[in-house]
Amino acid sequence: MKCNINANRVVYPTYEYEEGVPLKDVEAFECPNCGEFTFTEEQVDEMERRTDAIKIHTFSFLRRVTVSGRSLCINIPEDLARHLKVAKGQAIRIRALDDRRFLVEKQIR
Repeated sequence: MKCNINANRVVYPTYEYEEGVPLKDVEAFECPNCGEFTFTEEQVDEMERRTDAIKIHTFSFLRRVTVSGRSLCINIPEDLARHLKVAKGQAIRIRALDDRRFLVEKQIR
């Protein structure tokens, strides 16, 4: 750390150790002066373990945007729908993450 001040233990609600793989409740040490943060070796090992566990269940598909009436549509591949247990008529939430990405979440009944 730049400041050489004792860092405080913090927990970040979400942190992307690897791009595109958000982790929840990530522990780190943050400088109270400059805000710079660092991880212990154990914390890095834990983030790697959690990231690997998520990547086992990660699907990646390339789809073209189609049109239905006046709406743009993206088809959900059957393998992904089965994995997520998404069915026709089920409610989902779509949230913009930035100008290039969005998140689709299945709503819990």
